[in-house]
Amino acid sequence: MNSSMRRVLGVSIVAILLIPGTRSLSAWGAVGHHVVARIAWTLLTPGAKAEAQRLLGDGMETFVSASTWADDVRSSRPETSNWHFVDIPVDRPRYDAALDCGPTEHGDCVVAELARAKAVVADRARSDGDRSEALKFLMHFVGDIHQPLHAIDNHDRGGNSVRVLSLRDGPSGRATNLHAVWDTGIINLSTETEAARATRLVAALKSHPVDGTFDPAKWAEESHAIALRDAYRYPGFSPDGPPKDPVALDEAYLARAAPVIDDQLMRGGARLGAVLNAILGR
Repeated sequence: MNSSMRRVLGVSIVAILLIPGTRSLSAWGAVGHHVVARIAWTLLTPGAKAEAQRLLGDGMETFVSASTWADDVRSSRPETSNWHFVDIPVDRPRYDAALDCGPTEHGDCVVAELARAKAVVADRARSDGDRSEALKFLMHFVGDIHQPLHAIDNHDRGGNSVRVLSLRDGPSGRATNLHAVWDTGIINLSTETEAARATRLVAALKSHPVDGTFDPAKWAEESHAIALRDAYRYPGFSPDGPPKDPVALDEAYLARAAPVIDDQLMRGGARLGAVLNAILGR
C-alpha cells in the first residue's frame, strides 16, 4: 500500500453516510452512480447517444445526473422502494423469483424492474415520457444491482444493521453501518474525481472485458457472491445475523474492498452501455 493510500485510509469513516431505519436510500451514492453513467456514456454508439439525449436532454452531464433520479423520487413514490435491491439470503447462492421478488406495496425487486424498464425503453410505441422515466430507472438500477450488498441479506437489511466503528479519529462510539461503507464510504476515502475514475475504468475494460449480455438474475447472483466473499469478511461475521456490537474495519479490509468496488462500477458501466446500445441504437 502506498503512502497516499495510507493517508486516505486515515480519514475518519465517520464521513460515511449513515442512514438509519429502513434500507439505504441509494447504492454507491451519487459518485458511484455517476461513475457508472460516465463509463456507459463513453461506450455509447452515436445512435444510442442521440436517442438518450432526445429522451433525457442534451449533454453528458444531463445523462450522468439522470442516474440518481430514482433515489430522488423514492420517498415520494414508495411503490418503487424495493426496486433498488433483491434480498437473496446469505445461505442461498441462486436467485429465486418466487422467494426473492414477490409483489408488495413497496414493489418487488431490482431484477424484475430492470426487465420491465428495459422493455419500456425499447418500445418506440410508448410515449417519450414513459420511455424517459423508464430509462432513468434502468440507468439507476443497473448501478444498484452491482453494489454487492444490494443482492444479499443476512437478517441485517443488506448490511444496514451491521454497525461499523469509525476508523481512527472519529468521536468515541460514533458508528456507521456496513451498507453505507460499501455505498459511499470507501469511494469517498479516495481523492480521485468521478471523471478520473471513470476514465481509468474505461481503460481497464480493454484488458478486462465484461460480458454485456442483459441478465439481471445473473448480475444479482454475482453481486451476492461478492458480498459473501468480500463485504461480509468483517470481524465477527456469522451467517446467523449481524453482531451485537459495532465492528472495526481495518486498513486491510478497506484496501481489499476498494478494487472490488472499482470492478463492480466498471461492470455496471459496461453493461449499462451495452444494454443502451442494444435498445437505443437501432
